[in-house]
Amino acid sequence: MNFNEIANAFVRANLMGSPAEIHGVLCGRISGGQKLSDEALLTVIAEFLEVEQERIEDLGDTLPELYQFTLGQICSGGFEFHPLLPDDEFPLNQRLASLGEWCQGFLFGLGSSGLSVTTELTGDIADALSDLASISQVESLEEEDGEEEEEVSYAELVEYVRVAVLLIYSELNSVEDQGSRTLH
Repeated sequence: MNFNEIANAFVRANLMGSPAEIHGVLCGRISGGQKLSDEALLTVIAEFLEVEQERIEDLGDTLPELYQFTLGQICSGGFEFHPLLPDDEFPLNQRLASLGEWCQGFLFGLGSSGLSVTTELTGDIADALSDLASISQVESLEEEDGEEEEEVSYAELVEYVRVAVLLIYSELNSVEDQGSRTLH
C-alpha cells in the first residue's frame, strides 16, 4: 500500500482525511497494544474523522487492508515499518506537512489506545513522544538554495520517526509478549 492509493480511496469515497494521519492513528493504536476488529476499525476512524460510520464503509476494503498492512509492518519484529508518507515526487513542503500530520495521528492513536495513566513510560519513550510532538508542529520550510540539505534533513526526520515508533511499540508491548511466551 502506498500514500497515493489511500489518498485516491479517500477521494473516491468523498472523505476528507490525510492518509498520513490515518496511518499514524493506526500505528498509535497498535503501538499502544490495541488490536482492532473490522467493526472497531470503522468506528475508530469514523470517530477520528468525525463522520458517520457509513461514510467510512465507502472506503470498501481499503481501510481493513491498510490496517492489516500496518499491523504486519509494526508487529513483524523486523524493520519493515515505514510511516505512510508521500513519495519524493511531491514537494518537500507537502512531505514535511504530511510527516507532521502522521505524528499528530500517531500521538492521538497512542493516547486513545487504552493505555492507562499508570502505564510507566521509560525515559526513552518519553523522549521519543516529546520529539514526535515537536515534529507534529512542523512548519513549512522557506524555499532556499539548500534544497539538498533540506532533503537530507527530511530523510533523517523520517528515519527518526520510524525508529521511535518501533521503540515505542517494542517497549509498550514487551510485557504482553513476555507473558505469552512459554519455556520448555
